[in-house]
Amino acid sequence: MSDKIVIGLTGNIATGKSMVLRMLQELGATVIDADKLVHQLMRRGGSVYNAIVEQFGRFILDDNEQISRAKLGRIVFSDPEALARLEALTHPGVIEAVFKQIDTAPTPVVAVEAIKLYESGLADHCTSVWAVVAAPKVQMARLVNRRRMKPEQARQRIAAQSSQQEKAARANVVIDNSGALAKTWAVVKKEYTKLLESHTVAVPDAQEPAAPANPLQTIDISSVTLHRAKRNDLPGMAELIASGTHGAFNPDVSEMMEALFSRAYLVARAGDKVVGMVGWQTENLVAGLQDFYVLRDDLWPEIGRQMLEMVHEEIDKLSCEVSLVFVLNKAGHTAIDFLRKMGYEQIDRNRLIPDWREAAEEWQPEDSVLLYKKIREQRIMVPM
Repeated sequence: MSDKIVIGLTGNIATGKSMVLRMLQELGATVIDADKLVHQLMRRGGSVYNAIVEQFGRFILDDNEQISRAKLGRIVFSDPEALARLEALTHPGVIEAVFKQIDTAPTPVVAVEAIKLYESGLADHCTSVWAVVAAPKVQMARLVNRRRMKPEQARQRIAAQSSQQEKAARANVVIDNSGALAKTWAVVKKEYTKLLESHTVAVPDAQEPAAPANPLQTIDISSVTLHRAKRNDLPGMAELIASGTHGAFNPDVSEMMEALFSRAYLVARAGDKVVGMVGWQTENLVAGLQDFYVLRDDLWPEIGRQMLEMVHEEIDKLSCEVSLVFVLNKAGHTAIDFLRKMGYEQIDRNRLIPDWREAAEEWQPEDSVLLYKKIREQRIMVPM
């Protein structure tokens, strides 16, 4: 780890740590989400599964004998001593897994997001510790409006965590993410550049748009390239959303930047034209896909399939159990027909099992259709 610049990123719930992590990824850092590693270790067969069941009892298991995070959460978020016991079981395994990923990271800079960065001891191994903070009223609004928590549940989650002020006081860099996204981005970019310059690492130039290709009416599928979305893709992505929703949605570049920092995006380019895109996020072994568009209906069988398969590879690496796709009604039926051919089924979210339903309730846009596909048949329950 001595040859890596390691940014330790921490902050309380709903402060926007994950958004800052995506900004660091956009700037060139390899990113590691330590909290997602915890979920993997808690799975049946994981290194801490047996110890947690022994500590808290088999009533925390679901019908598939997996640890129910909802049941376990009701215990630990209402009892500080229980939370401390849980962390004592999970922290050593998480640290070991993080170290392995840092050592094999392909970039000189690695950003590790961990809500318990200090408590786990990970902060002691970081080159620079960054704390993301937000005003309490902003935290509450995000939890209630975006995650759709009940106010009392949101207050309980906030109260269960250590003080924001304490985290900020121990950090090398403090990022206030209460306001406009553009302001947060400017601060992150400035601090990242300073860190690299202080360690004599060159700051990479922004990616230039690809050279123009053939006219769109004669797109050569073999010449289309797929890559993770960058800032220079945002105008083309906004145009594609407007086209894909028949003008119902016309996001500006600022709105697209917020989307880019909220979830991962894959884009397909034919020269200087964005001809396909899909965004996704993961939480608690559930993947949520949205903003899935191609320029023309005849491109779904090839470009749509290539993008979906690539996303499936990514979410499979994260051990996701299910893929949920949200298609706006304004986008028409072509995407839905394509997804059905790819093995997806349309479903009402209330018929999903609890963990999946919770994710769907948080992510599903208004006036949209939900489709799902099991990624790991042997590890999940059948929807009720």
